[in-house]
Amino acid sequence: MPTGAFNSGNVNVGVTAGNVFRPQIWSKEVLMFVKSNLVLLPLIKHYDADVKSSGQTVEIPNVSSITASLKAQNTVVTLNYNTETKTTITINRHYESSFLVEDILATQSNYETRSDYTQAAAYAIAEKIDSDLATAMTTAWKTASQTTGVYGTAIADANILAVNRYLSENKAPRTDRVLVVHPKGEAELLNIDKYVRYDALGTGEAIKSGKMGTIYGVDVFMSQNLVSLSTTTAEYNHLFFHKEAWAIAMQMSPRTQAQYKQEHLGWLVTVDVLYGHTSLRSNFGFVVKS
Repeated sequence: MPTGAFNSGNVNVGVTAGNVFRPQIWSKEVLMFVKSNLVLLPLIKHYDADVKSSGQTVEIPNVSSITASLKAQNTVVTLNYNTETKTTITINRHYESSFLVEDILATQSNYETRSDYTQAAAYAIAEKIDSDLATAMTTAWKTASQTTGVYGTAIADANILAVNRYLSENKAPRTDRVLVVHPKGEAELLNIDKYVRYDALGTGEAIKSGKMGTIYGVDVFMSQNLVSLSTTTAEYNHLFFHKEAWAIAMQMSPRTQAQYKQEHLGWLVTVDVLYGHTSLRSNFGFVVKS
């Protein structure tokens, strides 16, 4: 039964319910859980600060290459004249995950209902962000024919070497290169002898004990949210890219809002996020098929 005098701050909310449902605490828990379940998001270029306060788009100037010219005596320098372009990130991804915890459940349950549902909502948001990025990146690079490997055939060492070479030819820095594989790809990599043999690589940085590590200086990650198709020949799309291949602007990090709904005798809770993303350096990313 509700306690407290009128306008005391406790009207329509029982003491127990008021102590359990605290949106500010939930938001911290949700943000931590989302971050712990994201794979692709931390691996791409961020422009979050540009839209934190306001704005619908982020305009990123693209600085093209310039040339160096031989300077002859008694001549003026050769000027570079470039018509520059820009990349636009539109903030148009607003996803939410909502649920209602009725008083009867909160009262009778022996389980941490609030914690369970909070984590479930946070995981739904994390999965949506990573899946959204994976789908867009896969579509863009496949459309540009930036692929290696064959569907139905396991990832081979030659595929890794080929993409690493392509990135170098496209002048992608050696640092911040990553390979993100589907669980199927993880199993295929672990089946390549020299990737798991300490004596072959001579370093503890190699993939070992079933955990992903580094291959040829490239960090390797696993994500269940990559694009795969269960066709006659199963299609698995793994992503090999440099950090600047893709950009994101996270305008609103995952937040939690709660409201007591008297008509339902329960708490309505929503976890939502707002962001936009786009290709930044189109030739810095490839799809590895298997």
